[in-house]
Amino acid sequence: MITFSENHESSLISFEEGQALASLRDPRGEALKWVYSLGQFPSNHVVVVGLGSGFHISALADLDPTVQITVVDSREALLPVFRAQFPELEGRVNILIAENVQDLMKSDLYADVVRDRAYVISFRECWGNQVDLYSQFFAHLTGRTVESVRFHFQEFGINMKALYFQNNNLLSINDVLPVVEASVMPEQQKQMFRALGELVK
Repeated sequence: MITFSENHESSLISFEEGQALASLRDPRGEALKWVYSLGQFPSNHVVVVGLGSGFHISALADLDPTVQITVVDSREALLPVFRAQFPELEGRVNILIAENVQDLMKSDLYADVVRDRAYVISFRECWGNQVDLYSQFFAHLTGRTVESVRFHFQEFGINMKALYFQNNNLLSINDVLPVVEASVMPEQQKQMFRALGELVK
C-alpha cells in the first residue's frame, strides 16, 4: 500500500507499507548525490528503474535538460503525486507502469531501449518492497537475462538453448561467450564477442 506524508520542507514523501521511498530529512540532497555519482551519460535516452518520490528524477532532469527520461515502475499510485509535485516535468518524463517482467518485455519501451542503446540506471533507495521485481526489470533492460540476450542478439544466430543451462541470474558477456563459440555463425561476429569478452576481464 502506498501512502504519502509531508516532511519538514512540505515536500510529499511516498511510503510503501511504512517504508519511505526517499530520504525524509533531505530528499533533494539524496537525489543530487545520486545524480552526480552517475558521471557522463553514454546515451541521450536514460531509463531509470524506480520512481519512488521522484526527487531523483527531478535532479536528473535538471542536470541535463536535453536528455530523454523514461521511468519504469510497478506502482501506479505514485503517479498523481509525482505529476503534482513536479509539474515542470510534464512532457519531459515518460513513465511505464509494468506489473511484471512480461509487461515490460512486451512494451514498446523494451524495443526502444535496444534500438537507442539507452542508458539504464537504478535508484535502489526508492525500490521499497519491490527489490526482487525491480532487480528483474534492471537485468532484462540491461541484457543480462537469457530472455533479454535472445532479444538483443537474435540476429546473430546464437544457439540460445545452450544459454538456458547457465546458472547465473545475471549473465555477463563471459557467460555468453562459450555459447557464441559453439554456435554456427560467421567468424567475424564471433570475433566481436571475443573482443567484448577481453574488455570485461
